[in-house]
Amino acid sequence: MPKTTSEGRQPEMVTLAEIARRVSLSKQRVSQLANGDPDFPVPKEQWQKVGRYYFLPWEPVKAYFDEREPQHGVHFAKREERRQGDRGSES
Repeated sequence: MPKTTSEGRQPEMVTLAEIARRVSLSKQRVSQLANGDPDFPVPKEQWQKVGRYYFLPWEPVKAYFDEREPQHGVHFAKREERRQGDRGSES
């Protein structure tokens, strides 16, 4: 993990809860992605533990979420398709 950013400053370190707040997801969902997505940019062995909390550098995590295609809309789209189909059969 880089000790400084490309601008030569210390990286901003954030917890999973802070990541969740910044990307508007639940802490549990961020934890699922961080622990289970092979594309997550900071492997768990590189997380820094301070007290009870783990800290990760914000910049690569932000880039990951900026590029990530959210999956939450799939369920809602399929539900709407089913509803449209049900309305068509009632006619």
